Amino acid sequence: MARNNTTTTSPAPIGAPTRSAGGRLRAIAILALVAALVVGALSMIRTVASPADEVAVHKGGGVIEAPNSKGCVAANSREIRRPGDRYYWYPASQRTYNFTGGQDADHGPFSVVSKDYQQLEVPGSVEFRLNVDCAVLTRFHDAIGNRYASFYTSSDEWSATPRGWQRMLDLYFAPALDATLDRVAKKYTWKELYADPTIKDEMNRTVNEQLAALIQQKMPGEDEFFQGFSALIQQPRPAAALVDALANEESARAQAAAAKAKAVAEADTQQAKAIADAEAAKAAAQAQVAVKEAEARIARLEAEITEAKIKPFGSAKEYNNNRAIENGLNPYQPSYGSAIVTPEAKP
Repeated sequence: MARNNTTTTSPAPIGAPTRSAGGRLRAIAILALVAALVVGALSMIRTVASPADEVAVHKGGGVIEAPNSKGCVAANSREIRRPGDRYYWYPASQRTYNFTGGQDADHGPFSVVSKDYQQLEVPGSVEFRLNVDCAVLTRFHDAIGNRYASFYTSSDEWSATPRGWQRMLDLYFAPALDATLDRVAKKYTWKELYADPTIKDEMNRTVNEQLAALIQQKMPGEDEFFQGFSALIQQPRPAAALVDALANEESARAQAAAAKAKAVAEADTQQAKAIADAEAAKAAAQAQVAVKEAEARIARLEAEITEAKIKPFGSAKEYNNNRAIENGLNPYQPSYGSAIVTPEAKP
């Protein structure tokens, strides 16, 4: 009888893992390890970003790398932060140098001297922009910004002003503004500076035209680090004593003008009264003359009438005698042998 060489395999015990299941477990473990490595690597990768109103100067760093320039992180952009590198943020938006002397001002009002040697204060502000062209901004950082620490080392902080930025502006802006405003002020008296608004406009124009050049004179190199100057100068303010004196002078002048007007009015009234009195006196005199003339005319008429009455009698005596007789009187002495002759009977 032939022997059967077929090998019979015993079935695997229930619950023992098969070869395919073990492979899957190993694959899962490998994937988990890779994922962990990826997550770890990603956690080590950091980014740097600039908001819309800031630009960052990128400098190399680390243990063996020199702080060479590596460009800029432009406004509203992001890039991978390289280990050891450093970033310095500067404002890309419009900035203001305020010299009103208020609580949040950068500087107090500038003192100027007038044509008549009086001291005044000139408050105001100047708006400007930092040139954020990457090459220019990098040179600004190397020459000025880094010297005065006028930057932030993290983004989105320019709602406040770094002390180094404030110091830098005072060093470059203040002398230029002081010289420009004083040059204009010396052309006018203190009263003109205080009262004439067109002089304030002239100061604005002069600052806008000359400030950039004056600041540039103190800057290293040929780069124009600041641009877009726009001045807003307020009315110059003299010392309080001068203002009080001017107020007193104007008050006295107003009082003198009022007194003069009153005197003129009273004089006009008196003159009008005198004229009226004179006209009244003249009218009265003329009336008296007219009365006298009328009386004279009346007298003449009466005389003419009387003369006409007397004429037929030949004389006033005969006229009067006749009047006496008409009234029952006898104007004659008694006489005998004579007769009374009436005018009608007179030959």
